[in-house]
Amino acid sequence: MYSIYMEVKPELTRTKSSTWHKEVRASFKKVVAFDLLFYGLGAITGAGIIGAILLS
Repeated sequence: MYSIYMEVKPELTRTKSSTWHKEVRASFKKVVAFDLLFYGLGAITGAGIIGAILLS
């Protein structure tokens, strides 16, 4: 009788540590400040685009 087995190559099962698997930790205040900064920049950019469209 034949036995069926699968050979596992060790280089495929080993996990490599990468910079993409790191966890980023930041305080809630820093996250909110970062969000508000980019909301503000987006609002200014959007207002500039709409203003350019309306004035043309």
